[in-house]
Amino acid sequence: MKFRHLISVGAIAVLMAGLLAPVASASAGDDDTHQKMITSTHWDSRRDFAHGTSDGVRPAPHSGVTLPPSRSHRLPTLTYVDPFGDGAERTYEYGTWTSPVVVPGYSIDEAIVSWNATTPTGTWVESSFRGRLTDGTWTKWYVMGRWTSGADFGKGDIHRTSVDGQGDEHANIWTDTFSARTGQEPEAFQTRVRLLRPEGSRARPSVEAVTTLTNEYLEGSDDVTSAFTLGKQVELDVPPYAQNIHSGEYPEFGGGGEVWCSPTSTAMVQYYWGKRVPTRELATIEGVPQDPQVAYAAIHAWDYTYEGAGNWPFNAAYAHRFGLDSFVTRLRSLAEAERFIARGIPVIVSLSWDLEEMPEAGYDTDGHLMVIVGFTAEGDPILNDPAANSNENVRSIYTRENFEKVWQNSTNGIAYIYTPQGKRLPDNVEGVTPNW
Repeated sequence: MKFRHLISVGAIAVLMAGLLAPVASASAGDDDTHQKMITSTHWDSRRDFAHGTSDGVRPAPHSGVTLPPSRSHRLPTLTYVDPFGDGAERTYEYGTWTSPVVVPGYSIDEAIVSWNATTPTGTWVESSFRGRLTDGTWTKWYVMGRWTSGADFGKGDIHRTSVDGQGDEHANIWTDTFSARTGQEPEAFQTRVRLLRPEGSRARPSVEAVTTLTNEYLEGSDDVTSAFTLGKQVELDVPPYAQNIHSGEYPEFGGGGEVWCSPTSTAMVQYYWGKRVPTRELATIEGVPQDPQVAYAAIHAWDYTYEGAGNWPFNAAYAHRFGLDSFVTRLRSLAEAERFIARGIPVIVSLSWDLEEMPEAGYDTDGHLMVIVGFTAEGDPILNDPAANSNENVRSIYTRENFEKVWQNSTNGIAYIYTPQGKRLPDNVEGVTPNW
């Protein structure tokens, strides 16, 4: 079940200890309820992107930005050596889109950038984040990920990667998460995406959407459970996939099993929406007798620096390959998750726990992902938990109080949201910052 290095989970967990802020949908703005400041800022239309600054990119046909035809504009270039490639230095043309300055109205403790991109062979995108401090100065640009959807290294695809070693006096980057140092919390931010293609190429990578999740931690209570809002059992027909049946598969990608919880959860929701991996691509997966789409997801969400398939934005970016709008956010409670279930939208969640914290699970973990597929009539979450030895044993029910507490205290409610294009999300909770 482990999916993230202990330093990443530990850094987040230290900040989150005791910070559960329950939300009941009808009373989310009540004065007697501590609220977490969590904001998802989306740019996902041509109008949204027009508010930013474009340098060498132009509007994409439907949303976002893309590079122009290679002969119509002269673009700047840079060189890049793929740290997991053949050591050759290659030259890339690039264009950049930079968001407007966003002031969320609170001090930013953490940020996560996720994106939806289309990257023809040999092209890639780089996302970056920077914060403006209270004295008006800016941090440096921190690279939040270098992404390509392909894996044809012989034809020029780079290896997907996060970037280690970026920490400075202002912040650290823990794989996919910006974490401000105490006293250096930004009060505003910008997000930047860079689109790159080999020099002389006519390929046109595009970025269709960018989401930046920011949050401030507020002191709250970890012993209050949110009110159940659905009032009846609701369960979505999400296909169950077990990660443990893949133990030993593709050792170069972690060997399957416990390290594939994130792509297994992603594959469940992907197939729930009817977005299947094409047969010709699944045919490239060898030695996987059951659910090869899980192995395919692990390979194509793999972060070569992190050495795992649990990079949160990489999983969301992978889901977009199949026409899903996707982003990473934080939810404040199971009551917020219920809003998605009511709309027919399953929610992938990230959490960790000790056995005594959630004994009904029968195991403990320092990092795991699973899918909320519904709720019982009593309000307990129904999960497709991939930590099973067969697909028949994936469906699980955990105690609402225990599950909500460990989810909120371990990752502060991290969630992946994947929907088909045009699918309406539920309304945000009134009286709190919008987190989807």
